[in-house]
Amino acid sequence: MEDWLEPDSALQRLSERIDCIEEGQGRHEEKLDGFRGGLYGVQADVVSLSSEVTNVRREIAGLESAVTDTRQTLDIFIEQYGRDREVSKAQAELSRLTTEWHANFAQRKQTRALARGLVHTLTAQAVYRNVVNTATVRACSEERLLLEPTYWLAPATMAVAAKFRDEEEQGGRARAHACALDAAKANLFFSLTCSRLGDETEAAAWMDLYLQSLDPDELGQDFLVVLDAIASKELGEKALGYAQQAMARWNRGDSHLSIGAVKIPDMRGGTDLESRLLGLRSRVAENRYTALRETCGGQWEVLRDGWELATVPDVTLAYLRRVFPDGVDGVDMPVGSGRHVESALERLIDQLEPDEADMRERMRRLERIIEHGGDLEEASRAQEASLAPDAAPVEFMTLLDQAVFEPDEIQLGQPARRMALRAIWPGLEKAAQRFVAVSQNRLPRHITLSVADWSCTVATDPQLMVEARPLLDELTAHIEQQTQVQSDAVVRRWPRVVAALVIGAFTGALVVPFVDGVARWIFGLLTIAMFTWPIWEIWSLPLRKKYVRDQGDRLRHEAVTTLDMALRQCEDFFEEWHEAVEQLTFLVEWGGSHRRN
Repeated sequence: MEDWLEPDSALQRLSERIDCIEEGQGRHEEKLDGFRGGLYGVQADVVSLSSEVTNVRREIAGLESAVTDTRQTLDIFIEQYGRDREVSKAQAELSRLTTEWHANFAQRKQTRALARGLVHTLTAQAVYRNVVNTATVRACSEERLLLEPTYWLAPATMAVAAKFRDEEEQGGRARAHACALDAAKANLFFSLTCSRLGDETEAAAWMDLYLQSLDPDELGQDFLVVLDAIASKELGEKALGYAQQAMARWNRGDSHLSIGAVKIPDMRGGTDLESRLLGLRSRVAENRYTALRETCGGQWEVLRDGWELATVPDVTLAYLRRVFPDGVDGVDMPVGSGRHVESALERLIDQLEPDEADMRERMRRLERIIEHGGDLEEASRAQEASLAPDAAPVEFMTLLDQAVFEPDEIQLGQPARRMALRAIWPGLEKAAQRFVAVSQNRLPRHITLSVADWSCTVATDPQLMVEARPLLDELTAHIEQQTQVQSDAVVRRWPRVVAALVIGAFTGALVVPFVDGVARWIFGLLTIAMFTWPIWEIWSLPLRKKYVRDQGDRLRHEAVTTLDMALRQCEDFFEEWHEAVEQLTFLVEWGGSHRRN
């Protein structure tokens, strides 16, 4: 009975434990339900937080856009503020400079007006006819000198007024004062004034002094107008002679274009004048003298350079005849009407002094800044674009070079261009002679033509060239002999025949019977080929000899054609070379009248 109760009690205890476990599980399920509810709440909070984060991101993006717009607006404001400040500064500085300009240079405008009136021919007529009182002229000129004692034009106008009153002593002192302030401008002013008033002798004397005071390496653009006036004989024959002497003196200087500076060190590092002539020379086209170029080999480069140098006199003469159809001296032209003198005098009177030009340049720069709203870069570009291209001084020899070789780039009349040509003619003639000398040094007495491993020597003198037929016959005989030697060298190659038969017998007797499949077919074909080759080797001898003879005939035809063409081109090439060299005589004769004069 006790044994029966023990299992019951164990089952009861087990049942109680199961009940406890179920109760605990129930409690745990309640806790899990609570946890699930909490998780749902957390999930809802996370979703809400994500939505808020998205909104925050949108707000931040909007804020960044607003900050960017604000920054751009601020940058634009700062930039505009900077430009407005530059405009304000420019306006203030321009106002100050304008005031200073009127204070310092306003009198010069009246001085220029007085000078322009005094040098007019009508003024001289009015004075000589007593229409204008000379005392008034003297008073006006003396007043200008008192107001502008440092301006060269003031004493210059006083000298003109003294001439009207025949006051030589006072006029001399006024001229000396003007020359002390600016010798070049004063000398030119007196020369042009005397020419306008009809005194050519005194105009020539002042022109001589003016030319002596110039620096040939820094000539202003006003000299172009003066040169036109001199060349047109508006200042008289004496002034023209003085100008020619001065130009010859400058031409003998150290300029890179002058005669004394001409040198041709193997045609490299030459002068600008030589570069001009080299640029005019004829060039050998790529499609010309192809056979000669092919047969003369490495000699062609020297021959081509020498031929091109020889064309310099001919092409130069053709160019000069086109630009100067009337020759170096031209036809006798009537004396100019005086418009060049008038233009030169107007430019000289209106020319600003260095202090005026500097202040005017600063004022124009400030005006550009105001026009472009304070944009300094745009103002600087506009200022550079507005500068006159003729503001920079020019060298005398460069001026002559442009007058002759760039007629469209420089404003000069035809008489002045001929005068420039006469000035550079000695250097141009010597340069052409040097080119011809170098060309003749590069002209060999004989050249060698090579065709198909055969060569011959040909004279370069057209009168000494031999006939082409003997050379062609010699080349033909050479190629035929060479072809015969090559044909005789074609024989049956018995070692190859024996080797082929041995290999065929070996493969047919010892290899083919012991292999199967694809290998048998391969070695079988090899055996057939080895037995066929000797047959071809024996019977193909006439065909191979014929092939060699055909190749020889083709080579002979091509070589004879090439040599014939090369000989004809050689004759034309050297004949043109000698004719081009002879053109130097015509070039020298074309300028001979200038040397005789």
